[in-house]
Amino acid sequence: MGDENKDLKTDVDKIIEEKERLDKLFKERFTRVITVMFTDLKGSTSIAETQGDFASRTLIKQHNDILFPLIKKHNGVLVKTMGDGTMSYFEKPQNALRAAVEIQKGIDGHNFEKKSNIPILIRIGIHTGQGIVEQNDIFGDVVNVASRFEGQASPGEICISEETFSALDDKSEVYCRFMRETTLKGKSEPVKLYKAFWNPREIEQDMSDKQPIRQKEEKKGLPVAVKILLFIVIPLIVIFLLIRGGNLFNFSEPEEKRTKQHSVTIPGEAK
Repeated sequence: MGDENKDLKTDVDKIIEEKERLDKLFKERFTRVITVMFTDLKGSTSIAETQGDFASRTLIKQHNDILFPLIKKHNGVLVKTMGDGTMSYFEKPQNALRAAVEIQKGIDGHNFEKKSNIPILIRIGIHTGQGIVEQNDIFGDVVNVASRFEGQASPGEICISEETFSALDDKSEVYCRFMRETTLKGKSEPVKLYKAFWNPREIEQDMSDKQPIRQKEEKKGLPVAVKILLFIVIPLIVIFLLIRGGNLFNFSEPEEKRTKQHSVTIPGEAK
């Protein structure tokens, strides 16, 4: 009986050790930090209803012709298409953001040239985190969060997470700004949402909108300077003048006494 228990304990120990070895191997081979990008084409369902399936499929093809080469250009991996949307991942957040910006610019140029009767508008969401990377798919919370950020974007926008923004090698390359805190579906804690601007007109407009805020903050600082002047500088000046004035009075009185003491009576003058 004792030998059986000993053998059983040895077997359990071996299983635990093997599990730990496999977990370590799994993490080394399949788990790493990636940046996931989701895109979604606006209104394809309604287009199919109003314009027909062929028009909807044509629009999706035009959409894919713009997206797929740009994802590849910036070293991204297109994992899958989901009807009118895509999921891809990048090793570097900077590449993901570059791809997103070029995609929006490419679509904007396509619409400007009126290459189709129906304009293409897409939402893009990007998030960086640890994920499981297999040969033909990716898994993990990073995928779910990236999808939620795409849902936060308006058509024509790029929304990125704080993790992606913080991991950018060059934050000045693309103009990004913190927009708000929001609670994503399935998450208990709020997250910070950043918007990446790709349209020069929008960048100029956003910067000009922020200018009055800076001016207002500067105006708010003016009373503080005035208070410092009133309550510190002016009292010091007054004290200085009082001290100086007191010294003048103290010197004038002895001078008068010395004049009287050293005065000489001239003979013949009235006593």
